[in-house]
Order: sequence, then structure tokens, then C-alpha cells
Amino acid sequence: MKENFSAVPRRGFTLIELLVVIAIIAILAAILLPALQSARERANSSSCLSNMRQLSQVYMFYNEDYKGYLPCLDNLGGAGARNSHGEAITAKDWLNDLVEKYLRRAKANVTPVEVLFCPTENEKTDITTNYGINYLIATRGPGKGIKTYEFTTPSGTAMLVDNYGHLCYYGGVTNPAGKHATGSSYGNNRAATFRHNGRTVVGYLDFHVEARALEEVPCLEAYPGKSEAAIKNTIFNSGKRDDALETIDGM
Repeated sequence: MKENFSAVPRRGFTLIELLVVIAIIAILAAILLPALQSARERANSSSCLSNMRQLSQVYMFYNEDYKGYLPCLDNLGGAGARNSHGEAITAKDWLNDLVEKYLRRAKANVTPVEVLFCPTENEKTDITTNYGINYLIATRGPGKGIKTYEFTTPSGTAMLVDNYGHLCYYGGVTNPAGKHATGSSYGNNRAATFRHNGRTVVGYLDFHVEARALEEVPCLEAYPGKSEAAIKNTIFNSGKRDDALETIDGM
């Protein structure tokens, strides 16, 4: 006995139906992608803050161990610094010693230590760290450190600032390219980078950390019309402020 099969053909999607489905998917993607990107950026910002907090603790331990001084390569003699064996000390060697002692991580100059970098940084083999010490509070020049008790407003004085990849932060430079610079422009890496939704991460002299917006940081990028003297003469940069000198209002 033969079975009877339906002769009704199967109906597929029409072109209009496919276009409607594609349009719905595109709309959902447009709605969800910004939210996902925003969530990822919040995660990166939190991770960056965590890194800064850990490094601030390292600098606090160093400060306690070395009679109130902050770690700065220039305080050892700058580019010509040498260790107790008379061997030249490079920036990576110097940071390696610091990390090895306080974070128990050996060979930071060979294998990048994640805590030294913003999670969005892609140039980890070319740079030493993204968290530069504030040059204006760390040294008076090669071999001349400054003790932290000399600063009158530690809670408002920047100690470490997220930058483009330099051991030091300095507000008197800009980075027009907006990325890690090499060659003769390497000094531009000292500029603060506002990579987290227009904010940078700052570790303060009292060892608290926070994210600050562009206009809250005394730097040439935020105040291009201001002189270098004005940018230096702020609580953020020096821990002291002389109202008789040119400065940035509110800092």
C-alpha cells in the first residue's frame, strides 16, 4: 500500500523577509555594541586603577625604606647612573630591580609585568611602563632627590600618572600623534594620556588613586595657551603653589 505524500511545496523565506531579519540584527547590533564597548572600557579603566594602586603601594614601601625619598632614576645619576658594581643602569634595569624587590617579579626588563602597563597598551616590548613618576616631585636633578615630607598637599599632589610609555610624567609636553613615540620624539611619551573615556589615572602622594578628566590635569594638552611656568606652579605638580606666580586657576 502506497503512502500519500503532500504535494504542497515547502515555502522558503522571501527576499523581503530576509531583509527584515538582517535589518533587525543590524539594529540590535547598533544598540548592543556601544554598551559592550562601554563595559569593556569600564573594565580597562578599573584594571588601570588597580595597577596604579599596586604601584602606589610599591612606591610607598620604597619611600619608607629609603628615608622619605621616592624612586627616580635621575636620583641615581640620570642616564649615567651606575649600580654598586660600577655597571651602567638603564631605565629597564632600574625598574626591574624595583619590581623584583617589592612585587617579587624577576626580569621585568625581559618579560613585561602586567601591573606596569595600562591594559589598553600594545607596545609592551618597546616601553618600560605606562605609569610615570611625576618628575617635578621626584627629583631636583641627577643625584638630588626630594623627600616627601617637603610637600604640603600630598592628597592633591600627583605621584604617578598614566602616560604614553615613559618612566616620568611631565605636564609641559604634548603627544600630537596620540600614540607611543620613538626616536627624537620619545620625550613626548611623558605626556598624560586620557585613554579611558577622556580620563587619565593618577596616583597621589598620599597613595590614593583616582581617574581625572582632561581639564582636571595641569598639562599643555588641557591648557595649550598656558605657559610651562603656569603648569608647573600647581598643587598637582609640585605640592606647593605660589599665588604670586602665574598658575592655573583652581589647581
